[in-house]
Formats: sequence, C-alpha cells, structure tokens
Amino acid sequence: MDISQFSLSRVNLSQQIADHLEEVILSSPTSKVAEKLPGELKLAKQYNVSRPVIREALKLLQERGLITLKNGSGAYITRPENDTVMNAINRIMQVDRIKSDDLTQMREILELSSVDRAVQCITDEQLREMDEILSKFEDKSLPLKERVKLDEQFHIAIAQATGNELLSMFVGVLTSLLRDYMGKGILIEGGIEDAIKRHREIYQALLNRDAKAVHQAMVEHLKVSSLNVQFFDRQGATAKKQTP
Repeated sequence: MDISQFSLSRVNLSQQIADHLEEVILSSPTSKVAEKLPGELKLAKQYNVSRPVIREALKLLQERGLITLKNGSGAYITRPENDTVMNAINRIMQVDRIKSDDLTQMREILELSSVDRAVQCITDEQLREMDEILSKFEDKSLPLKERVKLDEQFHIAIAQATGNELLSMFVGVLTSLLRDYMGKGILIEGGIEDAIKRHREIYQALLNRDAKAVHQAMVEHLKVSSLNVQFFDRQGATAKKQTP
C-alpha cells in the first residue's frame, strides 16, 4: 500500500486519512477482500500523525463498510454489505423526503427486469436453492424476522440468477429498505398464505422456464406489496394525526 506521496492539511486529519485510504483500497489493483491493512503504529508513522487520529480514520472506514476492525488483530478490507448501502440510502430518503411510493416503483422496475432475465438463464442448482428457501419460508412456526429474511433471500436469489452482481445488490438493498412493510404484510390476516402462494407461483414459472407466466406472477406479487405499503402508510399517517 503506497501512501508516500500523500500530504495532509491540519484540518480534519482523520477524515482526510480515511478518504485517502478509501481511494487506495478502491483503486489499487492488488487490494482484495480479507487483506489486512498496515497496523495503527505503521500508518501513524506513514501519515506522520498520532495513533488516535489513525484509530478514528479506521472507524470512519468501518462505518463506510470498507473494512472490518477485529480486536487484537487489526483492520481488514471487506465488501460493503447491503445494509451499509441501505443505511446510506435511508438517510438520503429522510433528508430529501423521498416517498415510499418511489421505492415500490423502483422495486417494480428492478424486479421485473430481474425475473425477465433470470428465466432465460437460471440453472437447476439455482432453482434447487430457491426451492430450499421457499420450503423454509413455508414453515408457519417460523419467527417473523426469519420469514422476512427468507423473503428477501428469495428475491435476491432471482436477481443473482441473472448473473448481474449490481442488479442483485440493488434488489437486495430495496428489499431491505422495505423490510418492515414486508413483515407487516405477512402479519395481516391471510398474509402468510398469500405470500406463500405468490412466491410459489413465481418459482413454478421459473421452473417451467415460462417467461410470460413468471412476468405476470411477479407483477401480481409486486402489486399486492405496493398496496400493502400504501395501506400501512395511510395507517401510520392516521395514527400520527390522532396523537395528541
């Protein structure tokens, strides 16, 4: 890791170092996941700053999802998880007052594209993995948190079947952002049964490699999800108005 040509101003040292280390990690052809960064002492000498400054810079990188800090071991490069991206988008949504309708519309665009592509190239192994996910999802004794997690995994598995990593990442982020709505939708009367039915319809159409049927099954599934989001938003708005 070559940082010898980097110079610092004396303002926001930890921020500058974090930004520079991020640039090095992302641009270096030799950087790879699980690679260990130089230790705090070595970095402090290279940047000519104190160890607390380096420690703060590493915490910033961890918040960005670029490294993992392990006690007594050091800092390791990692791949940003969906939740890291989700939290960033969530903050943007709150600042810009982005509506949940925008989320559901974006989900429709991505997931319909995802299923249309997946049906053309999905493998038998990927279908078996989806079937395993659904078998677990259909266990009615399953805790809600686990059921919602499996719901997300099913939709991500479809996106992964396209072979497009960026698409699968964004589908994962969007389903994560809608996680609370998905849970509420399952809890309403008949919600579990309806979710099981619609997911099985999508799976069966994929199994049959039926492009028209799988597109329609996903349209119907997303339509119900969108209506649930609208319903719960209205419910939340009504509750706020009634709060003294």
